[in-house]
Amino acid sequence: MTRTAQSAEETGPAGEQARADALRLMATRHQRAAAQDRAQLCAALRVAFGRMASDCPGLDAMVQRVDIRQGALAEWLDLMESGMFLALLEGQGERIGLMTACPMLMAGMIEAQTTGRVDTAIPPRRKPTRTDAGLIAPLIDAFLRQIDQRCADLAQADLVSGYVYGSYLDDPRPLGILLEDGMYHILHLRISLGFGAKEGDLLLILPDPAPARPGRRDAATEMEAERDWQARIEAAISSSEVVLNAMLGRVQITLTDALRLRPGDILRLPESALETLTLETLDDNAIGIGRLGQARGQRAMRLTADPGVLTDATGASVPRVALPAQITPFAPPKAAFVPDRPGAGAIAEPRDPE
Repeated sequence: MTRTAQSAEETGPAGEQARADALRLMATRHQRAAAQDRAQLCAALRVAFGRMASDCPGLDAMVQRVDIRQGALAEWLDLMESGMFLALLEGQGERIGLMTACPMLMAGMIEAQTTGRVDTAIPPRRKPTRTDAGLIAPLIDAFLRQIDQRCADLAQADLVSGYVYGSYLDDPRPLGILLEDGMYHILHLRISLGFGAKEGDLLLILPDPAPARPGRRDAATEMEAERDWQARIEAAISSSEVVLNAMLGRVQITLTDALRLRPGDILRLPESALETLTLETLDDNAIGIGRLGQARGQRAMRLTADPGVLTDATGASVPRVALPAQITPFAPPKAAFVPDRPGAGAIAEPRDPE
């Protein structure tokens, strides 16, 4: 088949039908995925409200239905009615959402906390008060925390997570000024309280998640970058060289005696210096105590106290006061250290730490 004939076949009715079938299949998959995500979010909202209600004795709530839709600000403002409890929600960044509870739902939530049960009587129409807000606000915060936990792994986590109770309004008219114009997600929960004693509607009205600005990382990315930086800096520090000095002791001599020192002279230190060596940094900070010894033919130091503890195993403190020196001239040239003890006439060999 020539290239021209093949191209004609691909652009013919069969080719058009194949492309249409492929597009239809893609659309069907997308719709199924969207429906599955929506169903998971609805289930998570049901569980979140149920868990919140289980911690409020007498509320006995059950979510009968959950609907999710989108609408412009002007559209859902028409849903507001007098006597609704309006709670402004503060989200991450500058996002502001809204939670509304109809008068029946508000009355049932207050009755459960004040009388321990939900009454079947129809409440009178009235404006919400600060007392109402004080009783309902903890339930809203608990519901929002449950949403954070139940929706953390869902595709809509950015939409519903990160909100807390902000304040309440007794009049819906300022909402047009407080909230930005645009599309909002409306999560409508039909709720039964007190085993059916009262039924009402709760609305969660949330804006679209703010898109990531160019050059700006979200909180999760920043935390991951910080952990990565900490791991890299710890690896770099762990592989760095550290110089530590094993200090037998310090002595004080006059400048005149220091000028008289010659090779082979002996500076006598107390015998306790063998047992109270200090392991010090370059800036003379002691980080451990040990005793002098020998291991595999080399000078060695056995630590007898934990690093940073300035007392040895017996409870003795690290000597920090410099001792006056005793200088013995004309000592054998290889002598470097002789403990000050009676009868010490030979060069002391280091003790074996074993």
